[in-house]
Amino acid sequence: MRFWIECTRHKTNNPVHINIALVGSMWRDGERTILAFVGGDAERVEVTETPEQIMTMHLGPTGAA
Repeated sequence: MRFWIECTRHKTNNPVHINIALVGSMWRDGERTILAFVGGDAERVEVTETPEQIMTMHLGPTGAA
């Protein structure tokens, strides 16, 4: 299982590496996915991939680790 995945930042199209273990929640808002990290500062990252694509990157195409 990979903990770091590469996504594409919304608007800038720059790659961003995200530690999926630190993502507390994610949701789709129009053409972007918002990833909210766990912790007190509530940092968020907006990416272009859908939650399904992110989970496939993390878990693999069958959903198996």
